[in-house]
Amino acid sequence: MAYDDRYDPDTDFDRWFTVGTGRAISPWIRSGDRVLELGCATGLMSVSLVAAGASVTGVDRSDAYLERARARGIPGAEFLQGEVTDLALGRQFDHVVATNLAQEVREPSALMAVVAAHLRPGGLAHLTVPNPRSLHRLVGVEMGLLEDQRGLGERSIELETLRTLDADDLERMAASVGLRCVHRSGVMVKPLPNALMGTLPEAVLEGLIGAARHVPELSAMAYIVVR
Repeated sequence: MAYDDRYDPDTDFDRWFTVGTGRAISPWIRSGDRVLELGCATGLMSVSLVAAGASVTGVDRSDAYLERARARGIPGAEFLQGEVTDLALGRQFDHVVATNLAQEVREPSALMAVVAAHLRPGGLAHLTVPNPRSLHRLVGVEMGLLEDQRGLGERSIELETLRTLDADDLERMAASVGLRCVHRSGVMVKPLPNALMGTLPEAVLEGLIGAARHVPELSAMAYIVVR
């Protein structure tokens, strides 16, 4: 995950996935809830979580990202440097957010253990991964750009993605640490590669975020909530 020198979470098209994921999580949050956000990067999603009424503790390994997160001046948010697979804060939270992470870390089982250890009894964890059944990946297979749905494209390799996972994989990993799935959905329908998606009007992109509720199995991100 050491790519803060070549990947900007605030300007890359992927920011739309962050925005969409924040919107998906927000209805689960009640005023005063404490949220641990693993892999918070520059705090873009933290803004949505605080707006929903949460206090947020964001953790990331990148000092450069954390400096930008703190510069946002988000009320009710603190940002700490740490490894998301080797974290022991000594406190528990109402929600643990680990989005777009499991495919990046060398030991996903360690990430799940950290999630479970920091979740209070009855709390909720929110997990996402890029969906291998995403509409744009199906198009890529038909065009011969991907060998199969789980193949890693050039961009994924450049950003050091280690594996492809789906919602079933997330659910199994969560179950291995005693967490049970209570909700599954998707984040944003993505019919085209990022470069082409970035040429679309914002109104269309907003519509594609909303459309994910109709076809979660084809959405760009697989999202599950576990307890």
